[in-house]
Amino acid sequence: MDTKKVEIPQFLKGKLDNLQSEIDQLVELAKNTQRTNITGSVSFKYEIGAPRDILTDFERAQSVCFVTRYEGLPILNDIAVAEHRGRYYLGNIDFIKHILNEYRAIIQNTKDSVHYQKVHKFCRAKLTNRDMSKDLVITVNNEVDADITDTFTKYLDEKIKVITIVLNHTNYGYIYNGILQHSDHRFTKRFLKEYSSGEINYIFIKHAKLLGYIKDCLFWHYKLLNAITFPKLGPL
Repeated sequence: MDTKKVEIPQFLKGKLDNLQSEIDQLVELAKNTQRTNITGSVSFKYEIGAPRDILTDFERAQSVCFVTRYEGLPILNDIAVAEHRGRYYLGNIDFIKHILNEYRAIIQNTKDSVHYQKVHKFCRAKLTNRDMSKDLVITVNNEVDADITDTFTKYLDEKIKVITIVLNHTNYGYIYNGILQHSDHRFTKRFLKEYSSGEINYIFIKHAKLLGYIKDCLFWHYKLLNAITFPKLGPL
């Protein structure tokens, strides 16, 4: 289909504004469950007295995979619109599908080691461990060098709860299992209806935009693991 990119027409801006309002309301609903805040700078101390590497082989693989995946997670900042014979289409739908696919292991595949709940379990185990002779101990200090490990752990617990709330109010299962990754027949009738009507465009946009918020919720999990993940990506 021969299309050309155009400015978003006013009637579509109204639809997209309404969609953004839905997104904002869901994010606000999830954020309101968070009671713990971390302000100012923090530092991490990693200690282990066990006669082994700082991480097990499985933990090293989990850490490397999560950190490298997180660093490459795309975010949807702009919506592109293309015109064809007086009708308007989503001009960057391929990129939006790419965004959705990139997050699947983190938010949908519960068996994957980089699933957000498994990553949190890993981080939490190190933050709550107090015996460095058995396993890695991570201590979190604030900008005046006070130990805030327990508060930080609670903060991460609440971030994971926030992500779960967002996922429980969305349709990623439909997107992955009925459209992008699998062909579950339970979703076929809905998919055909929303595909032909164009509603699927708005579903893709909404879910892709929410993933940026989910990435932000996992920022401190990334920071915790990034410090002990080697090597880093090299240059060309």
